[in-house]
Amino acid sequence: MLHVLNGDSLAETFPPSISGNIAIMRECLVDGPVAADSFNELAIVRSEYLKKTYPEAADQDYYTYVTPQFKKILTATSATDVYLWFENDLFCQVNLWYVVHLLKAHKGQLYLVSPTTDLIEGFGGMNIDQLRSAYRNAKPLTSNERHVLADMWQLYQKQNTAEALTLSLQTSPELPFLHPAVVAWVESIPHGEYLGKPKEALKEISAQLGTDDFGKIFRAFHVKYAIYGYGDLQVKRFWEELKKEELEK
Repeated sequence: MLHVLNGDSLAETFPPSISGNIAIMRECLVDGPVAADSFNELAIVRSEYLKKTYPEAADQDYYTYVTPQFKKILTATSATDVYLWFENDLFCQVNLWYVVHLLKAHKGQLYLVSPTTDLIEGFGGMNIDQLRSAYRNAKPLTSNERHVLADMWQLYQKQNTAEALTLSLQTSPELPFLHPAVVAWVESIPHGEYLGKPKEALKEISAQLGTDDFGKIFRAFHVKYAIYGYGDLQVKRFWEELKKEELEK
C-alpha cells in the first residue's frame, strides 16, 4: 500500500495507525511552466523555475527533495494499492492530475481520499479520527476516471482549456470536484487588459479593505478564493508583480 500525500503538512499529522508507505507531493505544478516531453525533462524545467522564482525558499535541492518522492510513485509494484490524498482546490488538483498521469500504467487499484472539510480547511482542519474515516471512505477510481484525470494533466500541459472544460463537464457526475477546478484554471489566465482572476482578486480585496498590508490581503484571498489553494508564496508573488506593474504604468 502506498499513500501519496498532498504535502508535508499532512505527512506531519498522518495517522500512524494507517499502514503503508508514504510519498509526499512536494510540488506546486499550478505555478510556472510544465511543458515537457518526459519525467526527466519536466524535473529540469521545474527545478530551474522554482530556483529562479523562489530563491528564498530554495533551501532544498529539487533532485534530493522532490524527485525521490516521485520515484516512490513510479516504482510502486503492480500489486500496490495507491491512496491519493488530495483536496479539491486547483493547486491540489493539478498535482493530482500529474500523479495519476505517472500511474497511468499502474496495475494496482487507485483510491482517492478527499477531505470532509471545506476548501478553506482541507485536511488541515481534520483530526486523527476524521483522517482515518476519510481513508476508510476512499473512493476507488474506475478505469475511466483514471483516464480522465491523467488526460487532464496533458490538457493542462498544452493549456487546452476548451477540451478540459468539456471533459470536466462530461464527467461531473463521477468527479464533481473537477469542473470547478478547471473553471478556476481558465479564469486565472490573463488576456488583454484582464490580469487573470488571482491578480484581479487581489486588487479588489486591497481596495475593499483599504490596505496594502499583504498579511490581511492574503487571509481574505485565502477565504474568498479558496478554490485556488495557493500558498502564501504564490499569492505574495502575484501581489508583488501587481504592485510592480502598477508602478510601471
